[in-house]
Amino acid sequence: MVSLTLVLASLFLVEGIFAIALFFQMRSVGGSSWILIDGIVTLLLGLMIYLQWPSSSNWAIGTLVGVSMIISGVTRLMLPLAVRKATSVLASASPFKAA
Repeated sequence: MVSLTLVLASLFLVEGIFAIALFFQMRSVGGSSWILIDGIVTLLLGLMIYLQWPSSSNWAIGTLVGVSMIISGVTRLMLPLAVRKATSVLASASPFKAA
């Protein structure tokens, strides 16, 4: 259980860093702030596990994986909605509209 918690903390830290890096690649896309929020929350969850590591083994796996899944799920729902909104705005502003 202790080693699994350490692996989980490492996974959260790496995932958070990659999500923040992805935000900087996509920041011109509408709704990319959700990726930044997901990255920050995931990074903080990984840090919480590391800072309390030996004693966090009992509760961290269930609680923090649940929080991470909720935040990631909300991000993955909101990003397509933001992209859809941005494409509809671009399509309505297009000079090549069908008559």
